[in-house]
Order: sequence, then C-alpha cells, then structure tokens
Amino acid sequence: MPPIDAATLLSKGFHCPIIAPSIAFRFSHRFVRSRHTPLLGRHRCTTIVFRAPKASAPILLYLPPGPVVPERPDEEERVLATLQESSAATIVRINYRASHVHQYPTPCHDVLLGYDWVCEHLLIDEFSRPYLARLGVCGELVGGSLATMLALTECRLGESRIGAAAVNNPIVDWVFPDELPVVQPQDLPEPQYGDETQLPADEDMAGSLAIREAVENLQNERRRSKKRTPKTPPPTSWQAYGDNTIIPAWTLSEERDILFRKPQDYFDRFASPIHFFRSPHAQLIFPLQDDIFASAQPDEDLDPEIQMALNHYATFEDAIKVPPTIPTLSRCRAYARNYPPGGTRLSLPVWNITTGLQSPLSDTTHELAKMLRRSIARQMLKSHSGRSRWHNAAEKTQYEENAQKRIQVDSYDGVGLWTQPDANAETKARLQKVGAWMKRRLEPDFA
Repeated sequence: MPPIDAATLLSKGFHCPIIAPSIAFRFSHRFVRSRHTPLLGRHRCTTIVFRAPKASAPILLYLPPGPVVPERPDEEERVLATLQESSAATIVRINYRASHVHQYPTPCHDVLLGYDWVCEHLLIDEFSRPYLARLGVCGELVGGSLATMLALTECRLGESRIGAAAVNNPIVDWVFPDELPVVQPQDLPEPQYGDETQLPADEDMAGSLAIREAVENLQNERRRSKKRTPKTPPPTSWQAYGDNTIIPAWTLSEERDILFRKPQDYFDRFASPIHFFRSPHAQLIFPLQDDIFASAQPDEDLDPEIQMALNHYATFEDAIKVPPTIPTLSRCRAYARNYPPGGTRLSLPVWNITTGLQSPLSDTTHELAKMLRRSIARQMLKSHSGRSRWHNAAEKTQYEENAQKRIQVDSYDGVGLWTQPDANAETKARLQKVGAWMKRRLEPDFA
C-alpha cells in the first residue's frame, strides 16, 4: 500500500473545523517555550512546540495516549519534561483528535497533517531555507499506534523522514481476536477473500526453500513419533491480564466501538498498523438476507421469458434499501504480507519498543517487534545481495542479528504505562532511557 501524505488528504476534501483542546504545560526549564499553532488554515488540529535551547536540536514528535485512559495533564507534563531533558530535542506535541465525534480515520489524518506542518515550518534554517532531517516520534496506546503508522509510512529515503520511533504499549491491532473462542491452529478456516501471499503469518517470507523443507520434515517426524491430543494453548496476554485496573480489556473494546464508525474500519492498515505485515487473525462474517437466498440463480438455465421476468422484478428489489446487518467477528488463518513493498524507497527507522509484563497488549507489542525484525533483515538482504531469500541458516542468522541491533525491545513489571498515576522513580528512569536512546539515534552521524 503506498504511503499517503497530508497533501493527498487535503486534495480529497478532508475538513477538521474544530480546535482540539490544548494543555499549557508548566515546565521548570527556562529554555522551554510552548506555542499553540493551528495547522493549515481551516484544518484546525493543533500542535504545541517545546523548543530546545539549541536551534540545531533534532525534532521529536510526541503523540498523547488518547482516550483509552483518563486525561492526566500532570503525568503528561512529567513525561514531556523527562523526554526533553534526556533527548535535548525540540518536542512537538500533536493534539490529534479521537472521540465519538472525531472517529477514525480522523486521528490518522491529524497526525499526518501535523507531520507535514512540522516539515514545512520547523525544518527551516537561519536563511529561511528548508533542509532535510531525520525526525523522531514517540507515543503509547493510541499515540503508540499512530506513531507506528507514521514511522512505517513516512520513512522515504531522499527526503525528511522518521528516523527513530519509540512506542510503549501501542495498540497496533484493533481487531482484538483474543476475545473470541480459542480454535486450534489446524482448525482455523481460511479467510473469505484470500490475501497477498499464501505464506502463514508466523513464517519468514525470506526463508530459504531448503531450510523450510528441512523444518517441515523435522516437524512431520515429530508428529509421527508423538501422536498426542493437542494441548490447550496457554492464555494470551489479553486473556491473562485483561482484568487489570489501568487498561482493562473491556475498556479497550468499548473505546474501539466509540472510535470506529463500523467494524470494517478497524481492519484498515493505518488504524491497525500490524496489518501492514500480516492479514488479520479474524474476519467479519455478514449474514445473508432471506431474499438473497430466494433470488439466487438456480443451477439449471431458465426459460428466456422467465429469466426476463426475474430481471424485471430485480430492478425494483435493487431500489429497496436493505437495513444494515451486524457482522460477526470470527477467527481465521492469517497470512504474511510484504512490507515495505518494492520500489517505494521506504527504509524502516530504528525502533525502541516497550511494554509491561502484565499488559494485555504485551503479545501484540512483541509480535510487532518480530515483524519489524524480519522486514528489516529482508530489506538488508535485498539491498546487499539483490536476493529476496536466504541461502542458508548461517546467512539468515547473520542478517537477523544485524536487524536485531535496530529493534530494541524491553518489558517491565506491571502494565508499564508512561503516564500511569502511580509513576515512580523507576518509570522516570525508563523515560530517561528512551530519551537518551532517541538522542543518540537522531544524531547526524548515526547510521
């Protein structure tokens, strides 16, 4: 899927007439100034810019956690102050809108508009000339989802781009298939409409055919030697920790129903960015209407006059508006997708991904990290050798180790939110670690 930018959205008549509420932060640092900036005339999403003392400081975009947790201005102030102090960057807070009034795709549009505004107005030298730069982006929960979307789509070589992304507990898959009854992998149905590849989502697209055959042979031997009743899989993080009091699973599900107009919308790749790398683990099944069964064509050809009569009455039936039906969500097989696609000049940034050991979003966060590692390793292989498959296991290990250096993943006790109300010195130390990581990755000499 080709990336979109704010200019494309504006050309399609996107309107944002309402100004989002802004928060005036009370930083103690003398060099910090806050500025509320309306974006692009009538498109009234806002930003707040916290400038670093050095004019040449890198720019870090901060996306708030969104409506899945209560607003905590004091906690956000602490997060922003810690990030700015440790990263020495100019921080731009994009006040994207997300509510029952401003449903998806409005949050995506706002973030893309904010990003374009930053590139146009802040990447200017002392002679008022634009320059190219690598920017950072960070966020958690809904902000982490939008930060992931931005980092995956605005990373084109040869222009200003996202060079580093730090996300904490990102909601990268709004489908939430873990709410559904457990189905053994071998019993999962195929998706109704197929997908881009026939490779299962948990397999590596760059895998050597010889390696794959060897693994399959080994698995077949084990199945023949151990014929047992399949064990019940262990509970997922959603099932095990969904009843926590900070981000309970029922709150995430309720907010999903508020933020999306219809179920089809949360299957979109910009809303659920892990779908850039694989198809969903669930699908929507729409019930067939009774009149559809009655009007279905018979197996045998009809008399021409009877067929003409049926066609005549069908024109009246088409004019009748059928009431919308409520689809049912059911599990299905997921298949791998190739991202970034060839010929797009997209080069994925470096990543700092964190989550909580008791977070319901832990599994999807780690899955995102795995998908990113595979994609980056595949890109490295393609750029260095021109091939899209490993020769052998040693080559696979080499490229995966190199990709590992670009994806840092950490898990912490508890839910692990940056803005949780019981934040302590340990939470501040984690934020300082993220800020220091961002500072190093945005330096001009970082490769």
